[in-house]
Amino acid sequence: MASNRFFFKDDSSSSEESSDDQQQVQVTTAKKGASKTAAKGASKAYIAVSDDEEDVKRVVRSEKVKRYEEIEEIIKKIKHAMRIRDIGLVYECYENLVKAYEKAKRVLEKDQNLPRSLIKMLAQLDDFVNQCWGDRDWRETLNKNNSNNLSALRQKIRRFLKQEPLEKEINAYREKPDVGDEELPIDEAPSAEQSADSEEDQEEVAPTKSKPQDDDDSESSDVSWDESEDESSDSSIDVDAPKEELYRKFLKSDKTEKEKANKNKDASGPKRAPKARRPDRPIQQSDDEDEDGQKDSQPRQDVLKLVSFAKDEEITHDAILKKLNEIIAMRGKRGTNRRDQLECLKVLRLYVEKLALGVALDIRILLIQIAVSFDYHHKSNECLKPEAWTRALDYIDELLTLLSKHEEVQISENISEEAENLKKEPDYRIHGDIITIIIKMDEEFTKILQNTDAHSQDYVERLKDELRVCSIIDRMKTYLESKAEKNVMITGDSHTSAVQLVQPQHLCTAYMCVIEHLYYKHDKTSGQPSVALMDRLCKYIYAKDSLNRLRARASLCHVYHLALHDHYYEARDLMLMCHMQDTINSSDVSTQILYNRTIVQLGLCAFRFGSIREAHQALVDMQSSNRAKESLAQGVQMLRNQERTRDQEMKERQRLLPFHMHINLELIECVYLVSAMLIEIPFMASHECYARKRPISKHFHTQMRQAEKQPVFGPPESMREHVVAASRAMKTGDWSACVNFLINEKMNGKVWNLMPQAAEVRKMLIDKIKEESLRTYLFTYATVYDAISMP
Repeated sequence: MASNRFFFKDDSSSSEESSDDQQQVQVTTAKKGASKTAAKGASKAYIAVSDDEEDVKRVVRSEKVKRYEEIEEIIKKIKHAMRIRDIGLVYECYENLVKAYEKAKRVLEKDQNLPRSLIKMLAQLDDFVNQCWGDRDWRETLNKNNSNNLSALRQKIRRFLKQEPLEKEINAYREKPDVGDEELPIDEAPSAEQSADSEEDQEEVAPTKSKPQDDDDSESSDVSWDESEDESSDSSIDVDAPKEELYRKFLKSDKTEKEKANKNKDASGPKRAPKARRPDRPIQQSDDEDEDGQKDSQPRQDVLKLVSFAKDEEITHDAILKKLNEIIAMRGKRGTNRRDQLECLKVLRLYVEKLALGVALDIRILLIQIAVSFDYHHKSNECLKPEAWTRALDYIDELLTLLSKHEEVQISENISEEAENLKKEPDYRIHGDIITIIIKMDEEFTKILQNTDAHSQDYVERLKDELRVCSIIDRMKTYLESKAEKNVMITGDSHTSAVQLVQPQHLCTAYMCVIEHLYYKHDKTSGQPSVALMDRLCKYIYAKDSLNRLRARASLCHVYHLALHDHYYEARDLMLMCHMQDTINSSDVSTQILYNRTIVQLGLCAFRFGSIREAHQALVDMQSSNRAKESLAQGVQMLRNQERTRDQEMKERQRLLPFHMHINLELIECVYLVSAMLIEIPFMASHECYARKRPISKHFHTQMRQAEKQPVFGPPESMREHVVAASRAMKTGDWSACVNFLINEKMNGKVWNLMPQAAEVRKMLIDKIKEESLRTYLFTYATVYDAISMP
């Protein structure tokens, strides 16, 4: 290869100087004759060179320069990725930066200080990730991979910056950042013009860069690194100037900005004027962050202007309603702070109370306060923070207190806004729906429990609120019942005839709210008053409901509650009479989940009652599908050949039941396997000679086959192993061994003690095992005996 004349010069200053940190090794290759080259070509072909090749110098860099240059290249890539907000590229470059830092640790320990630009980049990267994380609107636009990359990057940076030397250096940098840290805002991608300008600047600055290998020109590798960064941001600085004069470039001078601009223009030639730096876009906090972060601060003055009146203005009903409508118009708009809205509504209520404008206007504002309390962004799986949730419950309690105290107030969704009367005292009419508020509160409580870790103390604290929620629902039921008994009539507007204030459908909805919180709870008090209450509420819904959905859900809850309290025959008859099995496939998903739960509870009740075949029949569909957890809405199972979109997975998680409503899956499986054992083992013994016998329970046979494949039969540990060991003992007619395998300390703790009447269940199970073991023994050894008698 012919050497290029630009690669080598005899008068190059960089080739004549040397330094202690950077070693230069010159390897001179003399010209070889054609014959000599051919002679040595066979043995050492890799050093053969052409005749016209001149002497070439190779520079071997030290490890320090290699490591520093590697980190510098990664930092440039990270800056570019941050400018265009490419989270995937930022994450990849960050991983490379950590690896490069680990490799350079030995060199950095010798220098006893970290490069300033590395500290600067880590601080900027931390700010960038926090800013991206706080921008919820932007985060929602990310795909799944980038969203996962952002959360992983946030966690990894937090851990990485807590290391001993880094944390100290970054804190020092944040206190005293560099003078020239003026960069493009990281949340705004550069335009095409800006990127073209930056490329032109780089092309013009490139020839002035000095190599970081000479001690005389650069003080150290760290200083040269910082200087090279400053060059890219300010091309007018001459890094070849002596270091005694270089500091003058950064000093403040008395010259005007105009003189400085002219000087820069003359020095660097015709250049485009630098664009003014755009201010960073403020990160919009969510309402909950505002509430938690600014809990003690007063609302902004511009917000309080909405509810302030002039000195000479008369505060009347119309003036208050005008301010109220302005606040309502702000709901849902971008940048609206929920905390400020609640403060404004609170001020309006103080005006109403001070000027005695009537309880109807106070209730009207209170309804808006409750509605604003349940406003929050944007994702459907979010829930209220504890402070906001407690405040919403306080408002609803206050509303029910005012309605119970002032019986003259009529509130209904049938009253139009034009027909409202908030002024005349004896006949107050308010447009509003108290039942919708209670349903929204109930849904929010479920969402709070879904978003809380079920095995934490926080879940227990949140579950304590159920007493208050049930109390509010009972108060609403009592209020509606009192209005229904008095048969209060209202007129919606001038064109419609009078209708009932509380219609039967309203009471059905209220009763259903009570039932939803009652049906899954076991009543341990004597007489079981919850069974009588459930019977009364459900029968009212059966008679008065005009919507099939409420009637279907009420009947399923009724069957569940009866089965839970061991009223087996009543529950079974009601289940057969409602014919839910015929229409369940066309019902909504939540009703299907309730149906599955009811069938499982009916099967458990049949087992406790001693109806083994009915229990097996009720549980066989749930266990044969291997999707019991998903069918009962107690978890999401990830299947191999099934992919879910993000929306589908979110919807499934929204349907999950709170943890305290779950039915123990191990209990269901154990009851099913024991029922299958009591049916299948005698059947196998009686049909042993039949070649084409069909198994009654495939799941039970699968467990038996898996156990037979084991080379050694050790003592059983899991619940399934106990059932399999008991089945093998029953095959031989050994009822005592079968009982010992099923009823022992371990099985009592896992399964049997979870049932209401555990002692009676164990006694029933022993009798069934004795009976079926004897039947199995007779079928197995019938050919051996001529006759058999009791002794």
